[in-house]
This record gives sequence, C-alpha cells and structure tokens, in this order.
Amino acid sequence: MDDRRQVAGIVRDYLARERISREEFAHRTRLGRSTVDKLLVGLFSDRTLAVVEGTTGLTLRGPVAAPALPDAGPGVVPAAEEDSAPSIAVLPFTFMGDAPGQDWLADGITEDITTDLARLRWLFVIARNSTFAFKGRAVDVRDVARDLGVRYVLEGSVRVAGGRIRVTGQLVDAGTGRHIWAERYDRELSDIFAVQDEITRNVVAAIEPHLYAEEGYRAASRPTANLSAWGLAVRAMGLIRKVGRKQNEEARLLLEQAIALEPGYARAHALHAWAAWWAALCYWWPDNAAGYRVAAQQAAAAVSLDPLEPWARMTHGICLSSARQHGTGLVELRAALDLNPCFALGRTLHGWGLLRAGRMEEAIAETGLALRMSPMDSFAGIYTAIHGLALLGGRRFEDALPHLRSSVAAFAEYLGHYNTLISCCGHLGRIEEAQGYMAARNRMGPPIRVGLLRRNLSGFAHGEVFCEGLVKAGVPE
Repeated sequence: MDDRRQVAGIVRDYLARERISREEFAHRTRLGRSTVDKLLVGLFSDRTLAVVEGTTGLTLRGPVAAPALPDAGPGVVPAAEEDSAPSIAVLPFTFMGDAPGQDWLADGITEDITTDLARLRWLFVIARNSTFAFKGRAVDVRDVARDLGVRYVLEGSVRVAGGRIRVTGQLVDAGTGRHIWAERYDRELSDIFAVQDEITRNVVAAIEPHLYAEEGYRAASRPTANLSAWGLAVRAMGLIRKVGRKQNEEARLLLEQAIALEPGYARAHALHAWAAWWAALCYWWPDNAAGYRVAAQQAAAAVSLDPLEPWARMTHGICLSSARQHGTGLVELRAALDLNPCFALGRTLHGWGLLRAGRMEEAIAETGLALRMSPMDSFAGIYTAIHGLALLGGRRFEDALPHLRSSVAAFAEYLGHYNTLISCCGHLGRIEEAQGYMAARNRMGPPIRVGLLRRNLSGFAHGEVFCEGLVKAGVPE
C-alpha cells in the first residue's frame, strides 16, 4: 500500500508540476477519466502504469510499485500526503425536502460545485462518479479521506419548503475532522437554475481563500528550504493576503525563490506581479515607477507561460489598466473571469478596470457581486474599498460611505483608503469627519494634496469626482 501511495503521489506531483488538468491528462493518455481517477488515488493495473510511463517518461514500475490490481478493483487508499498537491472531494449534498423526486436539486448543486472547483487548476478534485458512491450513506469524513486519498471534504444539505431553498455547506479538514468553513444560503425558488448558479458561485468563491489559507498554514509550518515551488507560492499567498508592507516584502522573496526553482511556474510569476503592483500602489518601492515596471514584466511573463492561469490574466489586466490601457486591460481582466467565474478578487479588479474606463454602473454591479460572493475574505479591505470607490465614481455618496469606512477599518495603514473616504465625506458635507480622517492619514505619511492625486488619477474616468470631493473636504491643493 505504501508503494501504491508513492506511485499516486508521483503522478499527482507530475500533474501539478506540468500544470495539467485531470481531463487533459486523461485525453493525452487515452485512459479515460475513471481510470485516471483511480490511478490518482492508488488503484491501477500494470497496463495503466505502462501507458502513463510511455506518455510522461515517468518511472512507475519496478521497485516503486506493488503488485498491480485490476483496473476496477476495490481498495482503501491512504489519506493525502502532506507534501502532495491539495485535494478535495465534494460529497453528494443531502436532500432534506418533503417533496419526493426533488433530490435532483441537491445532485445538481453538488455536480455544479464539483465542476467549478475543478476550474481551480492548483486543486485536485475527485470526480463526481467516485463521490456519488457515498450518496445516501452516513459517513465519517475521515473515512472518505482515506478511501479517496483527499485532504479536504465539502459536504452539505439542500432543503426546499414554501417556495424557498436553503443550502448549507461545510468545508472539513479530512485529517482531523475540523471545520474550516461553514455557510448557509437562503433564496427564493422563483428561478431554480439561476438560484443554483448563484449558490454554486458563492460557495466556490467563499471556500477558495479558506483552502489557500489552510495550505499556507501547512507550508508555513515547514522550513522554507524544504518547500517546493508550489509550497513557496502558497506560503507567499498567505502573506500577500495580509496586505501589509513587511508581509509583502517577504512574499516577494519567497516568490523569487519559487521562480528560481521553477522558472516556468506561471502562478509564481503572477503572484509576484500582484505583490509588486500592490507595493507600488502603496508607495512601498524606493522608485515607484520601477515597481510598476516589475509588475508589468512579471505579469506579461505569467501570461506567456500559461494563458489559462486566471491569476496571470488578472495581474496582467490590472497592470494594463494602471498604465491607462483600458481596452486591453479589460480584455485580460474579463479573461480571468472566463477561466474562473468564481474568482472574487478577479471580479473586484475587473470592476476597478470598468470604473477607470468610465463604465460606472457596470463597475458598481461587478464590485458589488464580488463583495456578495466573498464577504468574509481576508481581502475584504480591498473589496469594500473598490466597491465604495465605484459608488463614489457613480456619485452615490451615501451608499459609498459605509463601505469606505469599512475599508479603513480593515487596512488602516493604507493611505489610499483614507483618500477615498475623505473625498466621500467632502461630497456629503461631513467636513468635521473628513478633517479627522485627514489628520489620522497625515500622521502616517506625506500630507494629502489635491494636486498630487489629480496627477495620479489623470486618465481615469473617476478622477474628476474624486478630486472634487477632496476640494470640498478642504484638502489643500
């Protein structure tokens, strides 16, 4: 069994290293999805290994492998190894309604969540045919993890009553049984398919950052010298999500190490671009223009390495948007969402690009949707700030105010959040409040000046209304 686990781990590592999806691997080897699923949890025949060796150049037989089982043979597979790529199984959601024949609702939501999670190319997702073997059974998630060889399990229920649907979901660390995330969604059943799409999108958007955070904790507990490029990138992601200056610098160092280990790793280049861009936005570079250049170079490299990597397209898009290339920037930002519609941060940045291009109502809708998709994400300071900025750009100042206050509370060290809030207070005539924010802001950095911000916002459609509010608030020119 240890040898079987080792073979499955070698193949999983190969897929992660080569950025190959399970579906693409099945197509290349012509083994079929079910055979590949079994291979990746340690069930395989000698013929299967021979095909994989011929396709990939890996060595899987010999001293590594145990005597082969038939392709369809049952067996128990150990839980996922600590150093393997993260893996998840979506158990069939339990239907708890009174109406007979409606359990298709639960099955449909389960299948849609499985499909959308499979878009996250860094995550290994067990196919529905394997997980539906557990339908209607009371199971311990630790047993599921052992049987399917996964690190995480998503389970839930669907209840329908009185024209309403309630969906609950729980993300569990399968090794310990610890709940990582739980949420409940209540909706009207007026359009069941639209409701199903919305709930699926929200569930996937909500759990992705939790999965990243868990993987970051795992990586942080191990010495950096022992981490793969994947582990370094995940550890960097955990630091980037804290959005502070020290963490940003540490993240860039880790990503430089990841790129040195694996120069063709698009996600590492994309995250490095995002960290560099954010540092430039926050004036953390000695030469801010140099920071934006590094970000643009890394983002372009990420896209050239893997145009199907959502983080690559998003970072490339926001770099183009910052350079006032609104049309091409929006194309890239939209591409990130086409690749992963549940990418909440990508949706926020798409809204930011729309705002800068002058498409105010679209920007408000897009940033509002991102906020609903992931209301508890640790990037909330960005989500609320950009949604509030979009509302300010659309001159909906009363609506913008609570979001902008929240953004300052979430990331009080970032001067840009204060600038937008001061502008909003100026438009609303809340001069005393604006003066208080100005005093707090100016204690942390260079004094706010309308002229500098006017130059910084030149070429952005919301620049005029932004600076107009600053003037009303009494900000010096």
